[in-house]
Amino acid sequence: MKKDIKWVRSLQQKKFRNESACFVVEGRKGVEEGLKSDFRVHSFYTTDADWAHAHPGATNTTMREMEQMSALSTPSPYLAVFYQDEPKIDLHKEDAVIILDGIADPGNMGTIIRTAEWFGIATILCTPDCVELYNPKVVQATMGSVFRMNVISMGEEQMSHLLKSHDYYIVAADLKGTSIYRYDFKQKTAIIIGSESHGVRPAMRSMVDEFITIPGNGRAESLNASVAATVFMSQWRMNRE
Repeated sequence: MKKDIKWVRSLQQKKFRNESACFVVEGRKGVEEGLKSDFRVHSFYTTDADWAHAHPGATNTTMREMEQMSALSTPSPYLAVFYQDEPKIDLHKEDAVIILDGIADPGNMGTIIRTAEWFGIATILCTPDCVELYNPKVVQATMGSVFRMNVISMGEEQMSHLLKSHDYYIVAADLKGTSIYRYDFKQKTAIIIGSESHGVRPAMRSMVDEFITIPGNGRAESLNASVAATVFMSQWRMNRE
């Protein structure tokens, strides 16, 4: 078990996730979602003997061992290691995609992925400097959506070519532009969400067809990236009804 603990702990670092093409999931919901998905499981552990009995292949551990493997301040009784999946690019049936530009906060990234699934948007394209999909905090924040969503990292030129070749109208969240409450999302739409610190950067702005703003009356400088993404996705969904 000592070897398992050392290896699982190493997967908290991107270097070892890349080398092994594996990632860690903690929490019963996330682990069970993974086991039901098409992702291949490498190993899974639990302190719950009844759950282990109901899930052949599970390794029983002590809470002390789970604490040594876990990256959480309060470890869950359930932890699994899965193999990373190869993303698939197929936009032929997608009415909308989300584009993330430089999103560095794992909580924001994970929340956006989870929210996109809720609203029925299956594909998210990310610039290469976004936080990695299999970062443990991203995985945790998706609450299992990581196993069902198509999240793809690519450069700006490739992204622009892909979207234009599939006839997407590209909009971007910005402090100035058309009010989102007057915008009609009826056509195929790619929605760019920039980081809180930089917004949508010049390299991405060059591909934008129209800038969209979320009007506000308060004194806050901007919205959290995941909140802005949620408003856009909600408005898109309402326009599709």
